[in-house]
Amino acid sequence: MGAAVPQIFSTSRAEAAVFRFPPLFFPVVISLALILQAYLPVVVHAAVYLDLPLLVVVYWAIASRNATSASLLGALLGLAQDSLSHLALGVNGIAKTLIGYANASFGSKMDADHAGIRWLAVFACFEFNRAVLYGFERYLLGTPVPWRGMVTAVAAASNAALAVVLYQGMDRFRSWV
Repeated sequence: MGAAVPQIFSTSRAEAAVFRFPPLFFPVVISLALILQAYLPVVVHAAVYLDLPLLVVVYWAIASRNATSASLLGALLGLAQDSLSHLALGVNGIAKTLIGYANASFGSKMDADHAGIRWLAVFACFEFNRAVLYGFERYLLGTPVPWRGMVTAVAAASNAALAVVLYQGMDRFRSWV
């Protein structure tokens, strides 16, 4: 007998269940992500490669499977992140809005509870986010920013690995609808 292969595509709406979280769960997680994103790089320089608001947007989009709320959360977190950084206001907002929408659509079609799927989703989203930021800075703002592909790939892999661990912890707070 061959080993069973886990099914990653949802075959019915019942399998694509939506989860409920405690009322203060996401406000606390969002606040922590923004505070740590602003202050952690001051203490640990390597933390400049982390994008904690992105991890929150991806988790919300996959868990809620609602494109509208995921896009709105992406826009709000992106704008908040822009206001705490040196980038032009709205750059992260646009990127994270697109990421929220895409991941909510992706989450409704696949079982995104597998660690491998989550790792790939965060890796791809991080790369897409950096590509959008690069495009805005280089072509719209006229800033001569070099593309650092290998650094971005290592940062994407680090963020994806952190996301897998954080998402497993965050899953403990969810309940079925």
